[in-house]
Amino acid sequence: MTEFQVVIIATDKGIGNSKLAPIDDNLPHCLLPVANRPLISYQLELLEKAGFQTKNTPVLMLVSERSQGKIKQYVSEIYKGNIEVEFVVIKDDIGSCEMLYRIKDKIKSNYFIVMNGNLIVDDSFIRQMTDQHRANDSSFTVLLKPSTKPEVPTKTGGSSKQAAVVEAPSKQDNLFTDYIALDEKKEKIILMEPATEAEDNIVFSKTLLKNFPNLTIYNSLQDTQFYIFSRWVLEILVEDQKKHIPTFFDLKKQFIPYLISCQIPDNNKNLPASAINDTQELALTMSSTSSPFNAFSQLNIQKKKIVKCLAYLFTSGYCINVNTIKSYQMANREIAKGYTPYLPFEPRSEKNFFIDQTAEVTPTQVGPNCVIGTSTKLGAKCSVKFSIIGKHCKIGDGVRIENSIIMDHVSIEDKCVINGSIICNDAFVKSGSQTIGTYLTK
Repeated sequence: MTEFQVVIIATDKGIGNSKLAPIDDNLPHCLLPVANRPLISYQLELLEKAGFQTKNTPVLMLVSERSQGKIKQYVSEIYKGNIEVEFVVIKDDIGSCEMLYRIKDKIKSNYFIVMNGNLIVDDSFIRQMTDQHRANDSSFTVLLKPSTKPEVPTKTGGSSKQAAVVEAPSKQDNLFTDYIALDEKKEKIILMEPATEAEDNIVFSKTLLKNFPNLTIYNSLQDTQFYIFSRWVLEILVEDQKKHIPTFFDLKKQFIPYLISCQIPDNNKNLPASAINDTQELALTMSSTSSPFNAFSQLNIQKKKIVKCLAYLFTSGYCINVNTIKSYQMANREIAKGYTPYLPFEPRSEKNFFIDQTAEVTPTQVGPNCVIGTSTKLGAKCSVKFSIIGKHCKIGDGVRIENSIIMDHVSIEDKCVINGSIICNDAFVKSGSQTIGTYLTK
């Protein structure tokens, strides 16, 4: 995997929306512990398993100035893998498009991958997805996965004399809902619009329906925020940044919908000349298939259909975006079960729990699907079920912990009941307390 360079957006905002407060108020999002592992460790392991070669083209990890110290410390001092990382500190409040513009000279490969710092996904799809992007001379390819809610596809077909209208979801579902339209082969993506950016109804133009008469519109496919771009698209951002007020701020909300719309002929959108010049040279080295660029190419991208945007559907394996409290709890539970391709760092027992060798715990205190971290001590007659307890925690006598996540350096006094709760780093719980469905910070 030498042709693809990776960009991880691990800034405080990342890509898209996030609802993790208050548990990430004092900890960088990408360092939130999932089964006692920092979230970023799963992405680094993904790249290792997929065989990315990063010696000459290191992973570019974008971090916020406020969070850089802790993230650099983990990757530089604690992470022991072979993925080379170059940090890029983002000192001001800018969008993801300007972030890519600022690192454009650091991206050396013909293709680059952009992934959000909240993603946990196994490596089963990567080779097929990268091959799809490369073989089809795609400009942009997105990894999509079915959501857990029932699928309600809307099909179009036949006459294209009038525009199609699709009702929007309720406002409370908008934050993590996208409208996604795919062609009949489920390969080409025709529309991807966040519901938060949509009006009450989505209107599909006659031009779109004329060019793509057979498409299916979904609101039950999730954008995983794992994207592959061909390098020449950076030139669009370069030209855009020359404007007094740039058009593109956010990758997901503005730039990707723009690229997708450029597939429609005769819509008067042109590539910058610099992009064409770079692409002519790059296309010869990127693919063994015939290049869409030649000496007779026109600047009008629609006439030659240069822009291709594809979707890769994640149909099997493990994939989750940790962007809500619910998804954070789910990821902890699923990885603690030991059935995903990723496991906690603690050794696994025959009874399917994970306990660090330095923890002071008797096996009878801990049920299956639990994780107990380094130097944690459990008092007499404690009970831990379906829970994760972090490093250097002190748990008093007679404490009952169930379906909960306890982070590092937490002290819980005697006879407490912790159920369905998240207790953050350095928190203190007084004797006899009960926390049910609580998020407790320091």
